[in-house]
Amino acid sequence: MIWPFTRKPRVDLPEAESRRLNALKSIKPPSSRTPLNEMRWVVVDVETGGLNPRTDPLLSIGAVEILGGQINLGSGCEVRLRQETATSHDNILIHGLTDSQQLTGLPAREALLQFAEFAQVSPRVAFHAAFDRDALDTAFKKELGWHPAHHWLDAAVIAPLLFAQHAAKCRHLDDWLETLCIANFSRHSAVADAAATAQLWLILLDAARHQKLATLKDLESLARSRHWLGT
Repeated sequence: MIWPFTRKPRVDLPEAESRRLNALKSIKPPSSRTPLNEMRWVVVDVETGGLNPRTDPLLSIGAVEILGGQINLGSGCEVRLRQETATSHDNILIHGLTDSQQLTGLPAREALLQFAEFAQVSPRVAFHAAFDRDALDTAFKKELGWHPAHHWLDAAVIAPLLFAQHAAKCRHLDDWLETLCIANFSRHSAVADAAATAQLWLILLDAARHQKLATLKDLESLARSRHWLGT
């Protein structure tokens, strides 16, 4: 018989890790009606060993927080997940993590828990967020038996909706950084890309307020509107 659902994988965790995971699960998520300027945002970027976030290994996670309308670089999160084998030379040229860096990272569970404890229940923001979300969801399910249900917002979707005049020429993160004069001096470092996306997100939040979008719910409704607009 083929069941119309799949059971969550069972992962037996040591007591200390189980307590940390349960503490994370107990945190109450923010209201979708929270004003944008009062929301804590966590801007995320991941590096993987390939282009398939569901099958290629998660190598590193970079995240920064936006709180009170400012990027708090002093409390960012950057973790590397220890790999059994390093990725190919061609992939290293893309993600920038050397063999040594890949082989000496944190154990996967510890890296994921550290990121989750930093991010907590804050809405996640990324550029092409589906990739980052899928890579993280796959890793959390495999290592912790957990599928976190958090808000995700995609700067790649929101940006052209708020800046329609730039939509035709801005397809990639680099395009938006150049068009909006945002500096990013260390490309393809997860935390540097997260910091650059956070700068973009601040500009998008300001544009959203000028367009009378006041809450998380408003932004999510705007993102969903792209489907109806056919963009």
